[in-house]
Amino acid sequence: MAQKGVSLSASITVEASIVLPLFIFFFTNIMMAFNIIKMQCDMEAALHQTGNELALFAFDERCAEGTLGIEDDGVSTVSGALSVFYVKGKVESYLGEELEKGCVTDGRAGLSYLPSKIMLGNDIIDIVIDYKVHPLISLICFEEFPVEARYYGHAWTGYDISEGAAADENEEEMVYVTEHGEVYHRDINCNHLKLSIRSVSLDDIEKERSMDGSKYYPCEYCGGSISGGNVFITDYGIRYHSSVNCAGLKRKIYTVPISEVGGRRPCSGCG
Repeated sequence: MAQKGVSLSASITVEASIVLPLFIFFFTNIMMAFNIIKMQCDMEAALHQTGNELALFAFDERCAEGTLGIEDDGVSTVSGALSVFYVKGKVESYLGEELEKGCVTDGRAGLSYLPSKIMLGNDIIDIVIDYKVHPLISLICFEEFPVEARYYGHAWTGYDISEGAAADENEEEMVYVTEHGEVYHRDINCNHLKLSIRSVSLDDIEKERSMDGSKYYPCEYCGGSISGGNVFITDYGIRYHSSVNCAGLKRKIYTVPISEVGGRRPCSGCG
């Protein structure tokens, strides 16, 4: 019994000596993972602040050129190599000692700004920082790995109105047509597109005239079997109908390029 007790005590000690270091190891690396996430958040915040400052500088520079009549000498403080050095200084100043003591491999020397393109076309500010992070203790499948932080925005310089106007001039005119209509309309609010249905006696249909002076003829869908009673007409139509639910009274309006109107003629009201 004494020998059995000694063996049990020894087995617990061996298990504790194995499990405790593993627990400490994994707990430490989990804490390091939170540190990596914090570094990424701080890096994005630094880029956001720096990118907004560059966007404002671009406005100040453009405004000074226009207001003071300064000629463009090809050297800009918010584009090219000068801006990359500015970004580098601002980001590293924002992060401070955390770069050297944290999880970034090689600290400041490990940050690469080469993919950045600042004010090189269309006044776009695209700041990219590539770097690597590492856990406190490296393991197989848990070694250092690459991370990227990015700011992408437009400088506060507005846009060229003349370019937008030129694009609008090149666009084809859009007009409005109906499913069974014989004309096309340039105004969606044209009275000819608005249905105003009213009921009249079939005996008086010969006397009725539309707003443009046209006579009314039987509808090709429901007018062939009308023998008497009341019929339905519209102010700008040329057909009378036996039913208010006739397909000829249902107006479907389509927007099409003017080149696709086919044989339709311009509307007398808005064409």
